[in-house]
Amino acid sequence: MYDYTDDDRLPVTILTGFLGAGKTTLLNNLIKTGPDKKFAVIENEFGEISIDNDLIVGVENDNIFEMSNGCICCTLNGDLAELLFDILNIRHKLTHMVVETTGIADPSTVVQAFMSSEQIEMFYRIDSVVCLVDARNIKAIAADTEMAAKQITYADTIVLNKTDLVDEATLAAAEELVRTYNPFAKIIRCSFGMIDPEALLDTWAYAPPVIESFSLDASRMKLSSGVLKPAGFALVQKQQTPLAHDIESHSYTFTRDFDPHKFNFWLDHLIEYYGAGIYRIKGIVSFAGVAQKVVVQSVRDHIMISAGENWQADESRSSRIIFIGKQLSHLRLEESLVELLGGDLQQSVNLLQR
Repeated sequence: MYDYTDDDRLPVTILTGFLGAGKTTLLNNLIKTGPDKKFAVIENEFGEISIDNDLIVGVENDNIFEMSNGCICCTLNGDLAELLFDILNIRHKLTHMVVETTGIADPSTVVQAFMSSEQIEMFYRIDSVVCLVDARNIKAIAADTEMAAKQITYADTIVLNKTDLVDEATLAAAEELVRTYNPFAKIIRCSFGMIDPEALLDTWAYAPPVIESFSLDASRMKLSSGVLKPAGFALVQKQQTPLAHDIESHSYTFTRDFDPHKFNFWLDHLIEYYGAGIYRIKGIVSFAGVAQKVVVQSVRDHIMISAGENWQADESRSSRIIFIGKQLSHLRLEESLVELLGGDLQQSVNLLQR
């Protein structure tokens, strides 16, 4: 069983959101309302930070400052990995890290920085990606700016901010639009960035048990109608109105085991074929001959495969995988998975490439 208490790495929350969404205001509120937390706050541009002007002398270098409340504020002017190792010297003072990306930044590059180095993973763990959304302007921003849409799709939690500026109908429409980009994220409404820190911090969104629970919730969506599938295959797809954009989400459930070697080979080809078009993959996979549940996650081209809990004797073994990306073509994905489930790896890969 996954033991949260045994993981003493510093949890990291990636805070993203387009220009003007209110990220810094929310960050200030997190620090004020969570006095038991001692944050390391990493900012791309130090000049944008506004944390009550309580900075004092540098701690380790010119880019790291200690605040009077014990939190640490860091400027990111160069290599993130170098800064993270500098912070380890004052790790004993900290309970959480928040990385606030610039409003026009792709958060996946920050997530990958924490996932692609074994040394960094030894000391830090990604807790979640939080995206702040301007409830009043999201429709115009998402229509004109592809990066805003990407920020939403990478999020585990979406904070719909500035709800005081819109009526309920506008707010509902904003939430519906957000869900077309990312139907699997948790959505929280707020005004002035005021939110309970417990809703955003220590959520363990990347931990195997949470991924398993997440996949179970997704598998309860209404089964779509369609062509007859082979035994062991069921397409699960959230019913949506026609999209006004090309970001798609597809969820699949399988009641037969995959061959681990063929699945891994297929997954590598999937990432290679779609490239940057694959934003997120989350799922629990049942492998033939493997007693444990296998947790599969990816952020763009970086794949993480880890062991979850053991399958119980009275538990139905089934795989549940969710894909979010751009122009994925669910039919091609579906046909490729069917062939893979039937054991024809080459045909499965050919279908991806056609």
